[in-house]
Amino acid sequence: MSELTTEQLIKIILGILVVAAVVVGLYLFFKDKILDFFKGLSVGDTPKFFLPFIK
Repeated sequence: MSELTTEQLIKIILGILVVAAVVVGLYLFFKDKILDFFKGLSVGDTPKFFLPFIK
């Protein structure tokens, strides 16, 4: 079995922090746009929403 060295642990922790930072950044960047897009939709509007994609 291979052992984890301090250098490998640091790389793993930095990788996890980078992935978490990217996810949080994307969420903060798009949260207003996506929530505003879906806020106006209701169950009755679903066919109108998908109609442009079908054509």
